Amino acid sequence: MKKLILGLLISMLFISCSSMEKGGSLEQKYNITKASAKEWDKTIINVIEGEALIEDWYGDENPIIYLRKTGKMSEKDFQFLLSLEKKDATEITDDEYDQFLSLVTKYNKKMPRKFFLDNENIKDPKGLVDKMVRESFVRMQNPSNHIKDVVATEDEWNKIVEYSKQMDLNEKDTKQLRKLLNKFIKRDEFFSTEVWYNREVSERMIKIANINAKVNKSAIEKNNINAKALYIAYPEYFSKLDKWDN
Repeated sequence: MKKLILGLLISMLFISCSSMEKGGSLEQKYNITKASAKEWDKTIINVIEGEALIEDWYGDENPIIYLRKTGKMSEKDFQFLLSLEKKDATEITDDEYDQFLSLVTKYNKKMPRKFFLDNENIKDPKGLVDKMVRESFVRMQNPSNHIKDVVATEDEWNKIVEYSKQMDLNEKDTKQLRKLLNKFIKRDEFFSTEVWYNREVSERMIKIANINAKVNKSAIEKNNINAKALYIAYPEYFSKLDKWDN
């Protein structure tokens, strides 16, 4: 039963990911009309969630709140959008509708992100290296022994072991650790579906596994898979992915 449910989830998410690649303009793809402009909030949310590779692009929260909070939606834009909902759809002019479509396009162009760690994104560097080294000895495959055996060079892993033997990591140590981790997430072999499923089986895991299964993945797809995988492997040691540098 568990395998059947997992299979259904994978199929549904694969269809969802595939549908993102089809269609022409956003207007055509999401059947946007003047009635959609009147319900601008529902339309923008639907488009952004539909176009995002992973939900961390919009902070894994309400996209409107994210756009306003990050300044991607200015107060001027917001007031314009509010004016649309006060009109009947038939009263929205062609110019207003075109302006609305331009905003939808603009917001979506601002969404794609490539994620990289900055020092402040590592909440507990000493705890992180301790966990990585401790888990590397576990016989069952896990992200830590995968990084040790497949991703890191011998010198790189020895550096992580060296950090785990220290009482604490200073700012320089944290910077070097951060550089190591950023190197890891640039490597094609970083993410392994089978290994990460030993960490958790969840909708977010299935989503990045489906993206990983694609042939000829783009650079941003590879980055998002690996960055998300690193966060999933050690969530207690990192700030939320949308807070990472890009």
